[in-house]
Amino acid sequence: MAGVDLSTVMDLLGHSNITMALRNAHLAPGHKIKTMEILDNAIGQKPTIQKLYNFQNSKS
Repeated sequence: MAGVDLSTVMDLLGHSNITMALRNAHLAPGHKIKTMEILDNAIGQKPTIQKLYNFQNSKS
């Protein structure tokens, strides 16, 4: 979330694989919303909180 790529964090923390790094990477809700806005802007769509809600519920 601070602009450092996950691969570098994985190496620095000694994680043996990306799965372990992802298990310990917890994104704040605000960070997810900001990411959705960036992606929406890249494809020319208006950001909505509904998209984030749908995304989070699709993972369960």
